[in-house]
Amino acid sequence: MKKVLSVLLAVMMLVGITATAMADVYPGSRVRIVIGSTSVSGDSYMVADTVNRYLQKYLGCESKVDPVGANAAFEAVKNAKPDGLEFMIFHDMTYLGVLFGSYDEEYALENMVVGPRVGQNPGSCFAAKKDAEYNDMKEMADWLAADASRTVRISVEAGGVSNIGFVVYYMWVKEAYGEDVANRIKFVLGGSTDTKLQQLWDGNTDVIFADYSSLLQYTAEGVDAQLAVKFVGLMDKIEGVDAPVMGDLGITLGGEPFYFSKDFLIYLPKGTPQEVVDELDAAVEKLAADAEFQADMAKLTYAGNVLKSAEANEFIYGKRDALAKVLADAPALEDLE
Repeated sequence: MKKVLSVLLAVMMLVGITATAMADVYPGSRVRIVIGSTSVSGDSYMVADTVNRYLQKYLGCESKVDPVGANAAFEAVKNAKPDGLEFMIFHDMTYLGVLFGSYDEEYALENMVVGPRVGQNPGSCFAAKKDAEYNDMKEMADWLAADASRTVRISVEAGGVSNIGFVVYYMWVKEAYGEDVANRIKFVLGGSTDTKLQQLWDGNTDVIFADYSSLLQYTAEGVDAQLAVKFVGLMDKIEGVDAPVMGDLGITLGGEPFYFSKDFLIYLPKGTPQEVVDELDAAVEKLAADAEFQADMAKLTYAGNVLKSAEANEFIYGKRDALAKVLADAPALEDLE
């Protein structure tokens, strides 16, 4: 009898040790966080770096952000061990790249574990030169409709968030003003923000897509008139910022006002245990309640709006599927040059 009890006790202790080990993945561990950008000045790095500083505290780990670029980041998620010690923080390009055909289906959301959402960037926007004859994208459509000889050239990058913003605007104008007006909205292929600004200053485009924070210096009082720009359409609301927002202007998607923030989520290798995700969820809950984290995000004009993994899954799959329908009905950018 004593022998049986000893065996049972040993089994119970083993189960307890295993459960404890599974529930304590991060304390004292070294963690690599990859992002789908090579820049250390853009929103991908700034969001991930800010989140990382607080995850270190709440997970008890040593972690660093590695800006490896999209291809390498996706490969890392695909090939890493499903132990939670290597994961990606990235925005909507995670699924948009697959929708646009830039990345193979092997990188689809279904082939990853979607973790919690760790923040948002509502600052994607369109801007024009300060002396443009319209102050927002609704006025721009009215301006086009008033004279059939007018055109507007918009510089965006193919296959990303700017592509979505352009297509939604084009389709709204087509529905609200007619095909003739919409067809005078022309696509210009842009690159980096600096490249698109140069296109604007050189007169090779009329409107550019960029991030709010990257253009802010050119909207300040006293900026040289040749360089001065103005915001004509933010894709979402930024707290404390008075600038036109596409959804507020009446621009719609599927009959609903169009608002779009970049959503930054944690993505893990397929097969990552739920216990690991639970640890991340617990840490993210602490982010939500941390006033310093929220303030640090706000200073960057980002939002510390987090979601636990279950809600983040439902949200990001729904967002992807809705945008897939938009793209299925939209013309190809090259047809609008």
